[in-house]
Amino acid sequence: MGIEIPGTLGYHKLRLKGSMGSLLFSARAHRLLLHRTAVVVTFHRVDNRLKGNPIACTVDAFCRYLDFFERHFRIVKTGDVVRGVQRGDDLSGQLAITFDDGYLDNYENAALELESRGLPATFFIATGMIGSETQPWWDEEYGAQATWMNWDQVRDLHARGFEMGAHTMHHVDLGKVHGAEAKREIEGSKQRLEQELGHEVELFSYPYGRKHQITDENRELVRAAGLKCCFSAFGGLIRNGDNPFALCRSPVTPWHVSPEHLGFELAFRS
Repeated sequence: MGIEIPGTLGYHKLRLKGSMGSLLFSARAHRLLLHRTAVVVTFHRVDNRLKGNPIACTVDAFCRYLDFFERHFRIVKTGDVVRGVQRGDDLSGQLAITFDDGYLDNYENAALELESRGLPATFFIATGMIGSETQPWWDEEYGAQATWMNWDQVRDLHARGFEMGAHTMHHVDLGKVHGAEAKREIEGSKQRLEQELGHEVELFSYPYGRKHQITDENRELVRAAGLKCCFSAFGGLIRNGDNPFALCRSPVTPWHVSPEHLGFELAFRS
């Protein structure tokens, strides 16, 4: 949320980083820079009608990212990354794909493309949004209509082998919400998903995902709820020995002018 789109000069600089990323990955130098680390990326919306929206990408752009990921990484389940962190495994070359919130275009567009390639992904669900007509502030701000999956579609994704994770009930800011309300939001999202899926839910990502938008107190509530991890969305890599309740994810946004630009940024955040 709140991603800035670069101006003309900034765009040229980002294109240059993309060109450098292309050289870096073509030469396989990223293997050295990303040694013993895993990457978890997050998308929100995949919809051709939302070109330029800061939390969306077109279907074609999504496919280009998948092409890049398949070419240069070993795509694994998010749960595999978490278990690897817990065991102290070598995470080199691993990449997991995630989605936040529960938008209908995840079901209609993203999941179909992932399934056609046989790729795993995790959908973090804000359970109170599912089947609702809620229009969150960030969609209203950019004139985008929010359409959510219904529970039949969430269950169908799970039946097709995709992982499901909790994302609170109402997409609350866990840097501001504390105590009983935070506990209700965290536990309620996990419990509703488990009720609908008939399956244990272990994965959690916190809404908005910036450093200041979760507290140590709320991390403990995530742990106490029986969840096994807590993902952010402010960028960064994952190493064995990391705290499973403070794991990094890298958002994919229109600020990235190409998959190679994203790759450059990942390699030099190591």
